Amino acid sequence: MKLIRLEINNFRQFYGKQFIDFAVDPERGVTLIHGENNGGKTALLNALRWCLYEETTENLLDSKNLINKHAAEKGKNIFSVSVQLEHQNRLFEVRRVKVKNDASSKLHVYEIEDGCYAEKAEDNPNTIINTVLPKEMSQYFFYQGEGTGTLSSQNDFSHIKDAIDKVLGLMVAKKTLKHLTTVKTNYQKELKKYDTNKEIETLLSNKDDLISSLDRENNLLAQNKSELESAEKEFEFQLSKLNRFNKTSIEERIKLREQQERLLNDYQRQHKQLLKEKITNTPGWALAVFGKKLASIDLSSINKEEINKSLRYTVDKQLLREIIDNNECICGTHVGEDSSAARLLEELGKHAIDPELKRRWELAVKLQNTLCNQQFPRASMEKLLADVDDREDGIQELENSIKDLSHTIVDSDIDDIKVIERDKYLAKSRCDQLNRQILQIEQSVSKKEIDIKDIDRRVSSLSATQPKAHKVRNLILATEKIVELYEEAIISSQEGVDQILLSKMQSLFNQVAFNGYTVKKDTSVKGGSFTWAIVDREGKRVAAGNGYQAMLSISFVVALIEFSKDRANNKQHLLTPGTVAPFIADSILAFIGPDNGRELVRYIANKVEQSIFMFSQAQWTETHADKGIRHKIGKEYNLVQHTVLTEEEFKGQYPTKLTVKGNDYDVVRFGSDFDKVTIEEIPVNG
Repeated sequence: MKLIRLEINNFRQFYGKQFIDFAVDPERGVTLIHGENNGGKTALLNALRWCLYEETTENLLDSKNLINKHAAEKGKNIFSVSVQLEHQNRLFEVRRVKVKNDASSKLHVYEIEDGCYAEKAEDNPNTIINTVLPKEMSQYFFYQGEGTGTLSSQNDFSHIKDAIDKVLGLMVAKKTLKHLTTVKTNYQKELKKYDTNKEIETLLSNKDDLISSLDRENNLLAQNKSELESAEKEFEFQLSKLNRFNKTSIEERIKLREQQERLLNDYQRQHKQLLKEKITNTPGWALAVFGKKLASIDLSSINKEEINKSLRYTVDKQLLREIIDNNECICGTHVGEDSSAARLLEELGKHAIDPELKRRWELAVKLQNTLCNQQFPRASMEKLLADVDDREDGIQELENSIKDLSHTIVDSDIDDIKVIERDKYLAKSRCDQLNRQILQIEQSVSKKEIDIKDIDRRVSSLSATQPKAHKVRNLILATEKIVELYEEAIISSQEGVDQILLSKMQSLFNQVAFNGYTVKKDTSVKGGSFTWAIVDREGKRVAAGNGYQAMLSISFVVALIEFSKDRANNKQHLLTPGTVAPFIADSILAFIGPDNGRELVRYIANKVEQSIFMFSQAQWTETHADKGIRHKIGKEYNLVQHTVLTEEEFKGQYPTKLTVKGNDYDVVRFGSDFDKVTIEEIPVNG
């Protein structure tokens, strides 16, 4: 199905006749509609739904009063919506009209050929509409990002199975099965008329009881198998937890950690002692180095002339100086300056020596001899420093090893071993119980199927004697065969669909989600069902916010649209499910950031043949959302709000101008005679 044109007349905010021509070019299949809050976007979405199915969305206020208020005030009691659509190369116009106080509306569907309407409306308009886009499926193709629609941003995917069934057309198939069952029951009643001895009636009554019992047991069997699958997964999960807890291994790790902690204490104590020795020995090492330096000095280079002169006399030079300075000998005799004593003292002074100098020289020679013979402590110094480094390295290695062992012990669930063992036992017991029940039910089902075939054989034998009874019996058998074919078709249609949808959803996330998030099938929910879950790169479920929850919801809708189109063109199934449908989205980016939003609308525009996006300026920007779809836009419209308020009274409740490709367009027009919204086209190539 492809939407061609929408015409609304006095519907909600839209006064008089207004229209939208949708983009239909496969290369430019996006219709972009700009509108602020309360500006008519949701009204347009509801106009389409009301025209096709006489339904509105849950969040539409005053949904029973759809006529434009100003039109009603002027005495115009009729409102209508027309939708032109194309389906399998045929053009139809769906027209729904309602008088204000009438209980129901009037629906007409006309085929249009070569621009001319058929003289007569279709006899079964609802059948035509449901052939084009079944009502059960349509709710998944009308998306509301800000409303309480089918899929809100707080996703509840309990409806997944129903959604898949509707897209596959199985709701109709199941209704057909009910109808066929009723037909078969009527044939059986007719067959009983030819049963004079009531043998056939008894047999058929027994067969009905067996079939009812068989249906119950088959349902119970399917339920038990689903529960068994969940129980087996739970058992495997508990086993995996138990495998992480290896008691012997953990005990060994605990002992090893204790040993390493003791060794660490020893290393730390030794390290402390070695540092103490280092501090104590450092002055001695410094002195030894200094002594070695002194021992290397060559004493022969020192001038020893004065010391050598002291061998002739042993006169104390200092004493002579004191006598001359005091002019008095140590004996008390006065020594004059030019006396013979003074001259004698002067002569002696030429060959006198300081005895302290000689003593120091002798000490220096003795010390050098001692230092030369002294052992240098280099080896002991290097050994102590090496021992310090060795203990520091050992301490670091032990600390890291103890840390790793501690993590291993903590992650081993040692505190939960009793809980794990209990849960494992309960899961195993449940598996054993379900296996026994399934075996019993399968045996019972097999027996009932044999009994039913035996009844059929006996009924066939009894009815063969009467031509009319035989004919009715053949009709019953034919009906049962058709029922069997439908049941097989339903089963085959459902096979692998969830995985196909999952793959399509993951494709969207791969392009749109920048942090590696994707989707997986979560079968841990109760009742044997499943749901979709957002997971990280490692497959672990994440607590995603509203934006990613909305993206999950949208990915499901887009996957359904893609799958529905694929299945509509698939002729291998007995049923003819699926349809080609547009994606109509109101405020799709309400919770989604600009960068993700740009990639999301780009993905949808490329994947869906026809898309209709309705944005407020808060959600649409030329640098993001518009950039993602501008190359795909075939039609663009602006919803202009006309208000009785002045610009001053309006007080900037939201932007009054819209800028598209450098051109400004009115969002609000002031001073109108009454409040209304008009649809104005924006030139795509202007």
